[in-house]
Amino acid sequence: MIELSKEEYANVLPLLKNLAYEPVFAYSVIDQNQSGKVFADSSINPTCSLIINSYGQYFLARSGDNERFMNDVVGFLLNDQNHSNYYDLYASTPELLFQISERLAGKTVLLHRSSFTFDLSKFQHLKTLNALPEQFVLEQMDDTLFDKYKKEMDSSYDSLWSSAQQFMDRGFGYCVLKDDHFASICNSFFVGRGYADLDIVTVEEYRNQGLASLTGTAFIKHCLNHNLVPNYNCDAGNQRSIQLATKLGFVKNNNYPMLWWHQDQSIISDYLQRFNYSNHSIE
Repeated sequence: MIELSKEEYANVLPLLKNLAYEPVFAYSVIDQNQSGKVFADSSINPTCSLIINSYGQYFLARSGDNERFMNDVVGFLLNDQNHSNYYDLYASTPELLFQISERLAGKTVLLHRSSFTFDLSKFQHLKTLNALPEQFVLEQMDDTLFDKYKKEMDSSYDSLWSSAQQFMDRGFGYCVLKDDHFASICNSFFVGRGYADLDIVTVEEYRNQGLASLTGTAFIKHCLNHNLVPNYNCDAGNQRSIQLATKLGFVKNNNYPMLWWHQDQSIISDYLQRFNYSNHSIE
C-alpha cells in the first residue's frame, strides 16, 4: 500500500459512499481538520484504502479485491510499533471487517457500536431542560478551558487536536463549571464532511442532574448555527449513553462491528465486563 499526499486524500472518498454509519474520524483526516494518514492501493481511482486518524481510529474501505493491499494492511496492524497503545478498526462493510478479524485472531476483540441519526424535529420538541443549578455556569470552551481540560480531564486530547488554537479553529465545545471546576463537558471529538461527533463527559459526583443534556444541547445548537450535522455513536451496551442520545433528539440507526486492540489486556477485560460482553476472550 502507498501513503497518499494530502492533496490526494479526497481521492478515496468514493470508497466511503453508502455506509451504514458516518465515519467522521476518517472524514476529519480527509478534510485535514485533524491529523492522520491515508493509505491506498493507488493514488488515482483507488479501490482500497486504510485511513488512520492520529487518535487511533482506523477505517478500512474497498470496492474490489486486492490481496496484496490486504496483506499489507494485516502486516501493518500486526506490528505494534505502528500504533500508540491501541487502535479501533472499522470497515466499510461487516463482511470486510470479519475477513480481517480472522487474520487478526488472538490479537483483537470484537465490539459493537450503535449509530444514531439526528432528528431535528425531535430535538425541537424536547421537553424544556432544567435550569442550571445554583453556582453552576455554562460556557463555550475557549483556549484556556481547552488546555485546562487536557490537563485535568483528558490528556488524550493532545492526539485529537494538536493545539488549543487548532481546536478553536476546527472544533468547539461547551462545559458546565462549578467553582471553576469542570462538571460536564461536550466537545467535538471529530469534525469532517459537515459532521461533528459529540464527546460528552460528566464528572461522577455531578451526574443525574441533567448537566450532560445541557452541554449536549448547547453543542447541538452550535452545530445548527454553523451548518453542521451533530453525530452520535457509542458502545452498543452503553445504556446510559443510548438514553442520553435519545434525550437529545437522536434516533438509533443500527449496530455495527469494530475490532479493538490494546496493549494493556486488563483495560480490555474491564471494558468487556463494564459493557456486558458475554465473550471476554480475544477474538
